[in-house]
Amino acid sequence: MTANLLHETFRQPAGNIGKLAGCLMSAKSKQRSEWTVEQLNIQPYQHILEVGYGPGNTLQEVARKLKVGFLAGIDHSLEMYRQAYKRNKRFVQQQLLQLHIGDLNELSYPSHYFHTIYGSNVHFFWKDPQLEFIRLANMLRSGGKLLMVFQPRWADKEEAVHQAADKIKNDYIAAGLRNVSIEYRDMHPVTCISATGFKA
Repeated sequence: MTANLLHETFRQPAGNIGKLAGCLMSAKSKQRSEWTVEQLNIQPYQHILEVGYGPGNTLQEVARKLKVGFLAGIDHSLEMYRQAYKRNKRFVQQQLLQLHIGDLNELSYPSHYFHTIYGSNVHFFWKDPQLEFIRLANMLRSGGKLLMVFQPRWADKEEAVHQAADKIKNDYIAAGLRNVSIEYRDMHPVTCISATGFKA
């Protein structure tokens, strides 16, 4: 499988290959997902959005912790929607969770709606990450938090990991986010980065 085909498969998984991609994502992302949930500091009655929910594992853990409030997720892939819906059907039926397929600009939630927006290994699939961060910042309430957790798998040296962290930090600041912080955690196959920023 070429690098471009691999990139496209994981950007928008479909068909049997999509099902396999979902299984691989579930198996490989468990530690990253746990770290993401740990940093969300979930409180009752919050409105939370996951960008790029994949097979829905992190959504499931967030919904379990949220219990009362509202959780939404958006992903490009119909196959990921199917897997996430199957995994989280009871939360959808309880009207705690809404799942969407498509792009961020297709979401119909009002501005300043979410307390927290998060994603994992998603922003480097975007053509213009800075523009998407501006969209996300606009959807946050004042004081709301944006959290992105990711592993730059192309990084063959720690210097490249820190360059990836510096880039997302600069994109956050350009999107108007404040108190931007970066954390690192040792994780296979490459150091994991979390970037947190807050809406003024």
